[in-house]
Formats: sequence, structure tokens, C-alpha cells
Amino acid sequence: MSKLTLTDQEEAAFNPEVTRNRALDYFFAFDNVPLQFIYRDRVVPGELTDLEKRNKAITETVWLEAYHQYLVCNVGYLYLYRGPVLQMVFQAHQFGAGTFAPPAEETRQFEASAEAVQANFDAWMAEKGWKMADAQREKPPAASWKSLLGVPDRTVRIASLMPVGNQVVLELISTWTEHGVLNETGWVVVLLYDVDGTVLQDRSYIDLANWPSTRARKQQIVKAPKDRPHLTGAMDTFYDYHRARRTDVAYSELEKRNLSIIEGAWLDTQNGDRDARVLHPERFRRQLPIQKCSYNLKTAGEVTAIIKEAAPDGKMRLALTYAKGDQVVAEGIIAWNEDGVDKESPFISFLMLDKDGLVIRDRRYLTMDNWPGATKLKALLGL
Repeated sequence: MSKLTLTDQEEAAFNPEVTRNRALDYFFAFDNVPLQFIYRDRVVPGELTDLEKRNKAITETVWLEAYHQYLVCNVGYLYLYRGPVLQMVFQAHQFGAGTFAPPAEETRQFEASAEAVQANFDAWMAEKGWKMADAQREKPPAASWKSLLGVPDRTVRIASLMPVGNQVVLELISTWTEHGVLNETGWVVVLLYDVDGTVLQDRSYIDLANWPSTRARKQQIVKAPKDRPHLTGAMDTFYDYHRARRTDVAYSELEKRNLSIIEGAWLDTQNGDRDARVLHPERFRRQLPIQKCSYNLKTAGEVTAIIKEAAPDGKMRLALTYAKGDQVVAEGIIAWNEDGVDKESPFISFLMLDKDGLVIRDRRYLTMDNWPGATKLKALLGL
């Protein structure tokens, strides 16, 4: 285990008990600044297969451009997405599976290159897409186009991207202004690509209460139904669909070790096993990008105690895990009973392990609107 070498000033900058309202880029700079320049142990990116390189390229070009450049009624997604494949995770307890409908997979056994996907997309836009966009612009603005006209400066950039098999897990930062004030939010997308380069699934972790939408859209969100117990289990529908379509991955020995730790000892710590010493005692930080907050191991212990008090029967389980280099992404659910009502809340964690197999970073996306002990957690963290 590497010895702590931070000075007092470095400790204050990189490892305070709690940070609040720092720019979201701070969470991603953490991966580089203290590690490379102080501890001298670089991030291990891992090796990419040809399929992973292709999917990375598609995500960084066609997928991102569809979000930025082809916005009138989302015409770009009419080609890139195989139907209503969007899964809104943080809203599952309100709307269940929503409009998600499992699409048919490509039956032809071929693998289109990233260049071919771009060429096919451009040809489709020239033949159909632009005509559809022009036709929609002759009508009163609606849906996403109306939202964009109300928030015209909203932008998106990729903060991290992990291709694993036919999947891509990416973190993003959205920025926009509202009433002259600059806003930003972090969010996550889990994409599942078909052989032809189209998207079979977009599982999005989005906090709609802090999202670049028009005022009318935000009022609609506020009026959304509260927790509906009969919708418990909607997330398993998403996970089962995903597991049935993910390709096999040949993990390296490092990645196998890290997956074993996260699926074993790390999960045990999340469920209250203090003997499973898998979190680095000095360097560990949990980052909550949606809440713009981070905290150290001591505060993490206090957070766990609050959750356990609010949900003594609470249990965290993992649904899907991904590994690349020295990082593991874990999707899961915390389930508990509150006043006789079964509840569950999904989360996704981006974990980094050091050379000794200790977790030094847990960047977690969750919603406080549906999390046990949320009121006390907000007070503890100053949210």
C-alpha cells in the first residue's frame, strides 16, 4: 500500500472531509493530478479490442453529433436508435419501464466499421433525415426541439468513456445557462451496440430536476407521480434485457482481480461488513457528481450509518459490472422496506483500484429523491 505523502496544502486541496459545489471537472481531474504527480501511479486504461475501438469511435462521433447537430425532433436518433430503446433509470420508481420497447436485433452476421456507420448515417440524413427535420420546423416546436429553443446554449461533453465488449459506459457533463446563471450536471449513459453500429439500448442516469429543460418541462417533472410500489422490479427488466445481449469479454488478469474484489469484498462493505477492508484508509474518496459533492473514508462511514439507521433491512446488490484496466463500473440496486412499502433505488459507481487492490475512488451516481436516509444525508453533507 502506497504511503501517504500529501502536504497540508495538498491535503486541503485533494482530501478534505467533504467538498461541495466544485466544478464537475474536479472529479475527473482527481484521476490525474494526485495520482500521477504525487503518488506516481498512473491510470491503467486497459487494452481495447477492435469491436471496442469501433464502438468508442461511433460514440465519440456519430452518437455525440446526433445529440449536438441533429436536434429537430431528434431525427439523428431515428436512424441510430433501433426504436424506443431509452431506459430512464432514476425515474423507474415513478414510471416503471416507461416507453422502453426491446427492439429486434440485426440478424445478418456482419460488423460495420465506424467509418461505414458514419457513411450510412450521412446517407440516411441526406435521403430522409433533413427532409423530416425541415417538415418538423414548419410546425409549432414540440418535445426536444421546443426544449432546445428554450435552452439554446446547452452543450454536452464526454468526461470518461469505457468500451467493454459491445457496451460503452460513459460519463458526461452538460452545461447551460438559466436566468444568466451557468449550470452544469453530470450524467451517465450505458450504450449497447448491435453489429451494424446502431444502438439497442440507452440506459441513462439523469437527474431531471437539474436538467437543461424549459420551465414547462420542469413543471411537468415536478408533477410526476410519487413512488409507486407496484413498479418495484422495473430495473430488473432492464438488466435482464441487457445481460441477454451483452457479448462475452476476455478480461486481463488485473481486470479479473478487480472484478472479484468489487463483486465480493467491496459489495460486502456496502452491506455493512466492516471487516472487509477493501477501501484505502487514506486515499479513498466517494464522489457524487449529481450532488456536486465528495467525501473521505471517515465521512463515508457516517453515510453508511445513516443509511443503515433509515433502512436496517436495506440490501445492496449488483446487477452488471464492467472492467477495463484499473477501473470497474458497477450497476446495482439498493432495496429496503419503508413503513411497510418495498422500495428500491438504482445507482452506478465508477471505481478505481490501486496496485494493491484497494479502492481509492468511488464516483457514484444516485438520486437523493429516492434513497434511504436522504434528509439526514443532505444535512451531513451540507447539500
